[in-house]
Amino acid sequence: MDNSTRSAVLAALGADVAGLWDALLGAEAIDLETAERTVRAGMLAIGARLLAASLAERGTGKDGPRRPCACGGEAGCEGYRPKAVQTVVGWITLRRAYYACAHCGQGHCPLDAALGLTRDSLSPGVRRLAGRFGALLPFAEAANSLAEAAAVRLSASTVRSVTEAVGARHEQALAAAIAVAWEQGLPAATAAPPHRLYVAMDGVRILGTDGAGREVKVGVVMPVRHGTGGEVRQPASYVAGLEPAAAFGPRLALEAYRRGVEGAGETAVLGDGAAWIWSLAAEHFPGAIQIVDWFHASERVWALGRALHGEATTETTAWVNQQLDRLAAGQVATLASEWQTLPARGEPAAIRDEQVTYFTNQASRMAYDRYRAAGWDIGSGMVEAACKHLIGARQKGPGMRWSEAGAQTVAAVRVLLFNDQWATHDLAA
Repeated sequence: MDNSTRSAVLAALGADVAGLWDALLGAEAIDLETAERTVRAGMLAIGARLLAASLAERGTGKDGPRRPCACGGEAGCEGYRPKAVQTVVGWITLRRAYYACAHCGQGHCPLDAALGLTRDSLSPGVRRLAGRFGALLPFAEAANSLAEAAAVRLSASTVRSVTEAVGARHEQALAAAIAVAWEQGLPAATAAPPHRLYVAMDGVRILGTDGAGREVKVGVVMPVRHGTGGEVRQPASYVAGLEPAAAFGPRLALEAYRRGVEGAGETAVLGDGAAWIWSLAAEHFPGAIQIVDWFHASERVWALGRALHGEATTETTAWVNQQLDRLAAGQVATLASEWQTLPARGEPAAIRDEQVTYFTNQASRMAYDRYRAAGWDIGSGMVEAACKHLIGARQKGPGMRWSEAGAQTVAAVRVLLFNDQWATHDLAA
């Protein structure tokens, strides 16, 4: 920027600031909230002028009369085209050199790529805000909150399209990373191997556009390291997929490898007993300890107790507490054998038989006495909380119905937020 341009821009901005000062002090009576709104509007207008002027001074993106085209031919400069862009400080207009290729018929403005602009009218900063708000709130509420909090006014449909586009790009990048990992080998951990690593899996149901339930599978990975005062739990990281278990497995495995499962001293997989969980555990974490979540197991004991002794009776409470004490002591096989002989008919008998089968099949994953003696967690609260807060809080609201693509892309953006990867994620990638 030469001195004359710089002086002109600063003089214009100075006049704007002076006008804002006069507006604030010239009013006979002004409350703080009105003053705040006045200052914000004025400063945003000043920011937009400053941003537009600085970008104009940097140039139009023209780098000669001709430049290579992606098709292999050459594109020639055919003049300049304006583009209105909504930024976090307001609307600005850019002047961009336009190149067209006679070979393929395609045209482009190099400045757009340099500034991270896409075909829409939104700056990268606005896309980042819209994606964050759209992932956290219903789209209409997100648009209203975005307007009030950041003075960025978008329609609900625009917030939705931006959020889903960000999620779709992240899913594409993740699919590519998974493909590379399975062809060339899983990547090395990004930190020193942990002492222990927890992997937990569960599913949460949302409603599809047809009103039928769809299961979003959720995975949590949490490393535990040695510290001066004992074990130190590292922040958990998350994955989520509205997909079959076979597709979800590599998604979770890649995250576990990123967090150090390959070099971990010990690994445990926690789940509620669903067959797909143990199938993925055996395939992707073959050396891991498999643990049925204590809460899920105890709920089944309570279901059996209520079936046999009635709802909310002292006899039920006493019987269940006795069974849970024995379950905690590692007596699952004995309990299942004893339950099989309990007298019952009709529905209570069906519940009894269901629990006998379940505890018999899961007995090898219910050695709670040994797990606790070794210092392992026996509850999968981390993944249950993830199902609730990562997915349920956004996708199980009143009246919500989701397409498979919409549910997955919004979940992908929420994973970026929950994993603290949002600030470094390239929204234009």
